[in-house]
Amino acid sequence: MHRLVQGDVGSGKTVVSFLAAHAVIQNGYQAALMVPTEILADQHYKNATILGQKFNFKVGLLTGRMTAKEKAEVYEKLKTHEYDLIIVLMRLFKTR
Repeated sequence: MHRLVQGDVGSGKTVVSFLAAHAVIQNGYQAALMVPTEILADQHYKNATILGQKFNFKVGLLTGRMTAKEKAEVYEKLKTHEYDLIIVLMRLFKTR
């Protein structure tokens, strides 16, 4: 499923995104939350990690400041389903 959550600041986009991701994870799939800035990626990663501990899912982070080795480790953990939710900086997401 591909969804874009759009709205004003404070309208609940993050809550809706986390709820949708949790539903996806509960059904055995992985979810990605794409964010426009590194600061927002860090904030969402911290919040998602807290939720992940409470609801038993693993969260990963993929940002531009990571080294090639760190990114490779994240990709490997995604492939092996070690991460259920990945927070990713939008500019790193490439479509073909």
